Amino acid sequence: MLESILMKQQAFRLFRLVIFATLAGVGLGLVGGCRGTQTPPQLTPAASTGTATPTLNAQQLQTQIAYGNTPTPQPSATPWPIEAPTEANLLALNAAEVLNPLTGEPPSDEALLQQRPILVKIANWPQLLRPEVGLTEADIVFEYYLGFQMNHLAALYYGGNAPTVGPLAPGRLIDARLAEHYQANLAYASAENMIEGVFNSVLPGRKFSRGFTRCPAICTETDALGGNTMVDSSALREHIAGLGTEEFVPALEGMQFDAKASAWDENAERLSYMYADFSVMDWRYDEAEGRYMLWQDYQDPTGIITLAQTRDRDTQEAVGFDNVIILFSHYITYGPELFDIDMREGDPEQRALLLRDGRMYFGTWQSSGPDQPFTFFGMDGSPLKLKPGSTWMTFASVTTRTKQVSPGNWDLTFVLN
Repeated sequence: MLESILMKQQAFRLFRLVIFATLAGVGLGLVGGCRGTQTPPQLTPAASTGTATPTLNAQQLQTQIAYGNTPTPQPSATPWPIEAPTEANLLALNAAEVLNPLTGEPPSDEALLQQRPILVKIANWPQLLRPEVGLTEADIVFEYYLGFQMNHLAALYYGGNAPTVGPLAPGRLIDARLAEHYQANLAYASAENMIEGVFNSVLPGRKFSRGFTRCPAICTETDALGGNTMVDSSALREHIAGLGTEEFVPALEGMQFDAKASAWDENAERLSYMYADFSVMDWRYDEAEGRYMLWQDYQDPTGIITLAQTRDRDTQEAVGFDNVIILFSHYITYGPELFDIDMREGDPEQRALLLRDGRMYFGTWQSSGPDQPFTFFGMDGSPLKLKPGSTWMTFASVTTRTKQVSPGNWDLTFVLN
């Protein structure tokens, strides 16, 4: 154990020296938070000799065989031993209430915690499909790179339901990983044959698509209403219950929450995540709301691209989240628009940034197995406490570039690793 701790300390000191030298070279000044001046996680790994293959789990190996291709090589995982968190998980009984382990808040119905979550694949491109519906009611929304400087979303509903979620998007390999990690049932529009084969292997009896799941669970609107396909998560749960095949109680503990913010690393009033100058997810902290509000690229009829606040199509509620987490991840490339993510189960040294309460925290993320949710830790290895409420998680690449453009304002630019 002592040897493990010393190895981690040595690696972290080296990590900080590399970052200090890098930032000094580009003249990037950082404004310290209440911990004093810190350094952000290393985004571009140091050059190494030779190449290594991704640390694929059994399901990803099946994907590779199904596709008949070898994915782009990625750096191998750092072989740190896994240590259990020192504090209890946050699925807690607080005398009178049960808390949703994904939000740290009471669920709308405690019985929902005895059912699998519903993961709904949502389109964010093309722009004409926006604005989305139902994002504000999700416990967690995942965002990942789709190809051609675009992104898609996957919204997870566990402690509550949403009557309308969409527009429903085609399934991708990453959706299978997310559904498995969060022990969820997956709703999607359609999928290519190879991806459908992966869904059949990874999610038997847990995938529900347009044309194979009747309305009101999955419904396609009339052309007059837009013609998009939408999901009613409550109706989908009823449909699944009616099949008589669901005998599973999820175990999704691991995320930790604290309403009081702890010592932070940097201020973060704004974070702009850019896939391209025409594809931007811009997070702005609203002190009155106590949340990060989402602004996105918008091209007006004249072709001018600006940023516009994202609102729910039906309710017009501004889309905001209590936590925004950037997960630096290794993308596996099979084709120009076919990607997987090496989630490196068991590797606790993957870098992460947490934004909450207008502050930024440097940390790490991991999952202990393919069917376990993600957990988060500070740079000292202690659990990273999220604000109770909803969370937006963005899978950045490990080569994503970061820049502090002014105190509290950050630009992150996606670069496919």
